[in-house]
Amino acid sequence: MGWIYDGVPDEEHEGHPIGVLANGVIPTYAAGHQWFEMEFRGGWWSAGSASDDPGVEPAWLLPTCVCGWRGDRTAYDTQAEDAARAQWDAHMDEVTVYLLTVAKAGEVLIDTLDAARKAGEFDGRPLAVIKALRVTQAHVGSQVTAAVGAARARELSWESIGEALGVTRQTAHERYRDVAAAPAQPQ
Repeated sequence: MGWIYDGVPDEEHEGHPIGVLANGVIPTYAAGHQWFEMEFRGGWWSAGSASDDPGVEPAWLLPTCVCGWRGDRTAYDTQAEDAARAQWDAHMDEVTVYLLTVAKAGEVLIDTLDAARKAGEFDGRPLAVIKALRVTQAHVGSQVTAAVGAARARELSWESIGEALGVTRQTAHERYRDVAAAPAQPQ
């Protein structure tokens, strides 16, 4: 079994590290009338139920997903599988973002604001709407700050945090460098 991500059916997304030889070849094996790429995990090749070990270590590991996604090659060493898994986890973060309660709540808020605008609330009482949106924006901002603190507690890079925020690494660092690296959920 490959890498599984909680909350996502594994028939849609299951990750595997694929070994790539120094000449760029990905060893394969046949099962039935199909060909499959050989996984390389924990220092050994896996060819399904067969044992067709190519006899050499891979030069790289390539994180893959059954959905067709492929990450970047990672030079093979003792940390390569962890690095490949981290890429696949980032892929799954992208896949699952819309399954999160936070995303669903955001969609409801956006739909509610659109309905209020279309119903004339923005035109009828624009200053009240501006004040309400300012308070909402401040609250969302404090939630973003808590999420950044949680990301820093997990030792995620400023580059990855900036990417999630839609800004550069430098901008993310400038805005949030004073945020404590702490879990968002109180202990």
